[in-house]
Amino acid sequence: MREILFRGKLKCNGEWSYGNLIIRPNTISLITPDDTPLGRYGEVDPETVGQYTGLTDRNGKKIFEGDIVDYEDEVPGQYEYHDSLFINRGVVEYSEGCFYWTNGVAAENLVDCVYKGVADCVVIGNIHDNPELREDEER
Repeated sequence: MREILFRGKLKCNGEWSYGNLIIRPNTISLITPDDTPLGRYGEVDPETVGQYTGLTDRNGKKIFEGDIVDYEDEVPGQYEYHDSLFINRGVVEYSEGCFYWTNGVAAENLVDCVYKGVADCVVIGNIHDNPELREDEER
């Protein structure tokens, strides 16, 4: 069973909060996953809420909806060539019950990528803290 976890940026200070998602009329909040008030929790900006995919990058970092990842693929990407593979960049999104990474041109199911071996990716940022990483600039 995969871990169900959400994150969002707190409205009070802009820090990330992780835990269970509670939606109340006109308010979205994140709380810690247990009964103790440990960690950061409270009202978050609903535009920043993202769910954990259940996967980690090659460094063990949890991959969330809204993360920007670099990943190796056999298909030519927008970035450098490395050991017969191309480095591509994508944003993790959720649609129709599946997590995808998309580069604005194509989308691929994240779980399918794990089975194909191209999920050796690294989280380089997210769309909220690092919007400049989404641009199609050469590195």
